[in-house]
Order: sequence, then C-alpha cells, then structure tokens
Amino acid sequence: MKRLLPLAIVASSAFLAANAQAAAPVLRDVYPRGAQRGQTFTLYLRGEGLVQGAQIRSTLPASFSRLARSKNPFAESNTGGGMRPDSVLPLLVALKPGTPSGLYPIRVVTPEGISNVVLFPVGELTEIEETESKDPKQANDFPEQAQRVETGVVINGTLAGVESDNFAFRAKAGQKLVFEVEGRRLGSAIDPAIEIFDAAGREIARNDDAEGLGVDSRVEVAFAKAGEYRVQIHDSKFSDQAQNFYRLKIGSYSFASGVFPLGWKRGETVEIALFGGNLSAPVKVKTDFHSKSEFVPVRVPSSSALPFLLAVSDLPETIETADGGGPIALAEATVMNGRISGPGEVDRYKLRVEPGQKWVFEMNAASLGTSLLDATLTVRDGAGKKLAVGDDGNGVDPVLPFTVPDGVKELVLHVEDLLGRGGPLYGYRLQAMQQNPDFSVELGTPFVNVPAGGTAQVAIAVQRRGYSGALKLTIPNLPEGFTAAGGHVPPEAAAQRFTADNTGRTRERSVITITARPDVKPQALDLSVLGEALMPDGTSIKRVARGPGMLVAVRGVKEKTFSAPWLDMQLPMAVSAPLPVAVSSSTPIVRIAQGFEYVLDYKISRAPGAGPVKVTQQTAGLVGNLRILKGEAAKGDNGSFQVSTNFATPVTTFDMLLEAQTEIDGKSVIIPSPIVTFQVVPGYELHLSKMAAEVAPGGKVEIAGNVRRELTFEGGEIRVKVEDLPDEVSCPEVVVPSGETAFALVCGAGVAAKPGAFDVRIASAAPETGRKQKAEYKIPDLNMKLMVNR
Repeated sequence: MKRLLPLAIVASSAFLAANAQAAAPVLRDVYPRGAQRGQTFTLYLRGEGLVQGAQIRSTLPASFSRLARSKNPFAESNTGGGMRPDSVLPLLVALKPGTPSGLYPIRVVTPEGISNVVLFPVGELTEIEETESKDPKQANDFPEQAQRVETGVVINGTLAGVESDNFAFRAKAGQKLVFEVEGRRLGSAIDPAIEIFDAAGREIARNDDAEGLGVDSRVEVAFAKAGEYRVQIHDSKFSDQAQNFYRLKIGSYSFASGVFPLGWKRGETVEIALFGGNLSAPVKVKTDFHSKSEFVPVRVPSSSALPFLLAVSDLPETIETADGGGPIALAEATVMNGRISGPGEVDRYKLRVEPGQKWVFEMNAASLGTSLLDATLTVRDGAGKKLAVGDDGNGVDPVLPFTVPDGVKELVLHVEDLLGRGGPLYGYRLQAMQQNPDFSVELGTPFVNVPAGGTAQVAIAVQRRGYSGALKLTIPNLPEGFTAAGGHVPPEAAAQRFTADNTGRTRERSVITITARPDVKPQALDLSVLGEALMPDGTSIKRVARGPGMLVAVRGVKEKTFSAPWLDMQLPMAVSAPLPVAVSSSTPIVRIAQGFEYVLDYKISRAPGAGPVKVTQQTAGLVGNLRILKGEAAKGDNGSFQVSTNFATPVTTFDMLLEAQTEIDGKSVIIPSPIVTFQVVPGYELHLSKMAAEVAPGGKVEIAGNVRRELTFEGGEIRVKVEDLPDEVSCPEVVVPSGETAFALVCGAGVAAKPGAFDVRIASAAPETGRKQKAEYKIPDLNMKLMVNR
C-alpha cells in the first residue's frame, strides 16, 4: 500500500475558514496508531506547526516526554522526502498501570494555537506494523506478497484507493480466531471489508459492515484444519481517502454485537445486557451511570473489542414489557427503552392527552451507533386514525412536535422499522414530553484558532423541534479581548418556502465570528455556545450547543462526515499568529428599509508582500426575496456589495459574512470578516398617541399620531386612514407630506350612530417610493378600539 498523508482533517469550508492560519498546529498522522496496555513507546505526531514547546492535551493516562528529533519513522516510509520544519513531534509515552482499553483524544497546543484531535486506541493485543508502510519494496498487495504475521496481534496499516493488503498466518485445527478492523470508529475514512482464504486461495469467510460496528468489519472463523491461511483487507468502495488508516486485529477474544438497553438515567446503576457476536449467552454487566458525560462505555469483560457507548439522560427510565398484546402505557417525561424484536413488528404505546396540549415525541436509535433501527414513529388517535408521522429520512432519528386536535383524549404511538426489519439489534429510546416548541444546537466547528488582531468563524446548526421563530446564538464565556458578532437565526417564515410539510422541524445554519484584539496574549480555553429564543409570553428557551469533538471528511457520494460527539467537547479556542490579510466593513449593523438597497463597503488590509485577494460573501440563514450583487469595481483594496430587497422581503434580521480568499505560504486559505448584521425593517412606522378613542353620537374625536421614516426609505408622502368603521362614523383620510411627521385623524359620529366598542384598523400607504418600478408601499395596519358612547 502507499501511505496517503491528508492535507488536513477537515469537513467543511466553514471549518477550513475558521482555521486558515498557516502557523497553527495541524495533526495529520500519528505513529504508531495505537498501543498495548502497560507499554512505554515512542509516539511520533506528524503535521504542521509542531514547534518546540508544544504541549499535549489528552485524557490518555500517561506521561509524555519530548524527545530529540532524531529518527523519523515517516522518512522510512514511501511518503516522499523533504520533511518540512516542525512537521514531526517525537514523544516518549509511558502508559500508567491499569490504563483501560479504549479510545483517547490527543491534541497539540502551541503558542500559535491548537490542533485538531486524533484518536489513539489502547488495547490488549501486541502492536505491529504493515511493512509496506515503511518500505514500498515489501509490498503486500497480492496474495503471493502476503506479509507473514502471528496471531494475537493488531496490524496498523493503510489503504490507497483500489489496493488490497494481504497477511498470511498459521492456524491450528479447531482454533477460533476473530478478525476485526478498527477504521471509521477511530476517525479513518475507509469503509473496510475483509476476506479469509485457505492455502488453495478458496474464500472461507468474509465481512463488510459488521453488526454493531457501523461500517467497520469483523468475522470469527473456526478453522477445521491446521495450516496456512490469508486475510485480505480493502476498502469496500475502493475509494481514495485522505485518512486511510486501519487497525486489523487477529486474535481469540469474546465480543458482542449488541447491547440493551441503549442508555439509562444519570446517577443510577443498571444491569446492561451484551449479546450476539460470539457470546454463547448474553453477558450482563452492572454499569454505573454516575457520569457528567453524555455517554458511558460498556464492554464484554476482558474483551479486546472497543466498548459500546451508552446514552446518559436526566429523565426516569423504564424498559418495554409485554402487556397482553395491547398498547403499553407510556409515562410522560420518561425514557422507554424498547426494541423491534422481529421483522414486521410494531410496538404500540398509549398516552392520555387533552385537546390543545403540545407534545414532542422523540426517538433515539440509529443516531446512537448501537441500533440498526431506521425508525418510523406514527401518531394515531384511540380509534386508529393517523394524525402524524415522523421518520429519519434526513439521517436523524424522529423528533415529532405535535398539537393534540379537538376531541382527542388518547394517543397511540406506533414504532417500527421503515423497511420492516427487526431483531435484537433494533433497540430504541422513546420519550414523550409535554412542552412548548423547542430546538437544539450543534456546532459544525470542532475547534477555533483566532488570529491576534484578526477574525475566525464558528459554524452552527440549529435543529427546530416545533419552534419556528427567530433565535440568537451567543458565546457567554468569551473572555476580555475578544468580541463576537452574528449568531442570528431568522424565523422560519423568513425563508418564504411556501410549504408547511416540515414547519417547525427545519434545520437552519448560522455563523458566529470571533475577533481578537491585536494585543491579546497566547491562550487556550474552552468556550460554550448558547442558543436563546424569546417566546411570545416573555419567557425564553436556552439551549447549550453540542460540539462534534472532531470532524473527518469522507469522500464519496452520500458519505457522511465522521464526528465524535461522545468526546464531550464544546468549542476549544486558542489565539494564533496574526495573518497578513484581513477584510472588514466599517458598518457592523445595517438597517435597510423594505424595498430598498444598501451598498456595503469593505476594505482589504494586507501586509507588504501579500498576494492577490478575492472577496466573496455569504448570508447565514435563509431570507426570501433578497438579492446580493458584487458592487462596482473600486480602486485599490476597496470594494462593495449591493444588498437589494423588495416590498416582499420579510422584516427580519440576518447576518452577512465577507470572506477573503488568498494564499499564505503557498496554501489557499479563506479569511473571514467580522459578521455584518442586517436588519430589514419597515420603510416607516406609525405611532398613535392612544390606542383607544371615544366619541359620542353627533360629536368628534381627534386621533393624533406621527410617522417615523427610515433613513434608507425614499418614499415621500404617506396617507393614513381608518378602516372597518361602524355605520354613521367617518374619519377622512389624511396625508402626511414628505418631510413632515405629525398627523391627526378626526373622526365624527352621526347622531344615529349606534353605541358600542368597535375594532378598527389604522391603514397607511406610501404611494410614491422613489423606485423605478412604481408600486404603492404599505405596512401592516395598526389595531385600535373606537367606542361610541351616549
């Protein structure tokens, strides 16, 4: 195989832009890829910016000692010559006695910033290397070139595109061996497949996507005869991936393919059943959920397999029990742990409700990584009428906001697999919460380096759970010396999708920029992002964003980026070196009247010798009837964008991000500006001196008011009149001339006017707006009360 070294471990342009600093450390590869428990070994970190004084951040129970840069294992491989300065960091690592098997994150911190995370496994088996990784002359791409290995080992190797790696071993008669590949679970982008062959080249076993392992592979083989055998590993799609490493285990150990229940309540201890795999019977393990983390690991005792990760909740938990074939009672705000035990099975739960109540039904299954269930959740009334359906068509387990219709006192929830499958591995966690509409927040940026005197961006996704209004995202623990901008999420209606198919359940994106003062000192800290929504009753909903831990891009159609939220990281941040290029606007907040344009000027600042810069823009959040065009060419490092609205553009707040595309040290980078926030507002506002007026039959009443025009509104006169007047009452229209603000409506009641309290509307319009396209501009009417009294 030919070792491929990735340019970076990234998954999105937003992440790249947030980490464009050439001097910030980057981890591309580690050697070795894992270690045996109790060992002391030399660890080589490879990447960029691994300068003297670099520190290691890791949960690995070990001591890390810096070694001199002497022998470089990467130089012995076929990675090419010419190592760049500060590209290898050698460390002597001594694992502490009793270090548990598992995965541990490793990150580098330098005065120039923080690196991405790599996962480092510790296990029970002896560690060896694929020889071709070091010496291309010792190729193992074909059966006759198979590398000879012993059993009871884990082989660290890599795959390049269409190649296969072959390993020869000897098995005893009656011996059982497990062949397991750790790839995607560690952050590799390959989709491994393995085949086992006898000495004659006949295939005797194969596996691709083992139960309980996602896309990773595992198979156990019982060898009837003693002799020579061969295991072959390749990418099942023969794809060419940047992160292309694997760990192939060959040994005799117990493993499970599933676990149940899939989680439990924080602070409690519960018996977890591990089943399947090569276990003759389920193994039950008392598991302690006294953890601050969102996940708790559990494994078969003394197994070399990686642990399962169980979800941790703060709600009461229960387990599905048979109830004579009828629907099972589902308690509110309680997690029901169930499973679809066989093909075609439908689990049913009944819930007492009242008309008008607002509920959210949520399932967790495939998203946990411990279930094969492609869940569908159907809500029916007690008579069996279908009321709502939620499935995971977008790759997320069902979250279904629901308002109880009139006349409905009982709901029956139907849980099933979308494809009608079932079995022990089809577990789920279901909960029903009576609550107002909600939302959740996830970070699309695993960490951020903010250049001194510069700006970095943080990508954020908001999943609506019944809430359709505007949100604001902030960083509450941002220290002195830094400022944040942006984080506005327009209301769902601002997108003007004109469909109600997914109302209250859309996924929105937003961006926050962080700008550092030029004099900030080097530092590394952990930030949090908070989402807040103001409700009509004055209360607010606040939700803390969940971080991805790490992101690894996976090439291919419909492939998903690898992330590790179980690392329980929010937003690690550090200060990095100043950049030679910056782009900014002198206007951080812009108010623009509906139907008009605004020219946003920007300026490029660059150090001497900086290369060409191209400036682009993007808006965070969807806003309908909005057009943004590049402005007219300007001299030097100045430029502009024209933001155009029309009368149908919604009144809302959205963010614009300017991005400077340039090269630094031969690398293409994207440098963001501080967010510019746009407030689309009505062209004018009407204000009344009072919202209720009284008039007697035969009398008159004056309703005074004033007009406030926006600076960007180019309309002239404004006409004001009263609509929905009762019989025998009149209020002549008034005209507020251009340049004037005050007006008075005079309403008269005839002697035959009937007494009563009437709801009337104060309507207004600007017939001339100064636009080329002649059109009357109106704002929403004001409501007031007009009382006719005797």
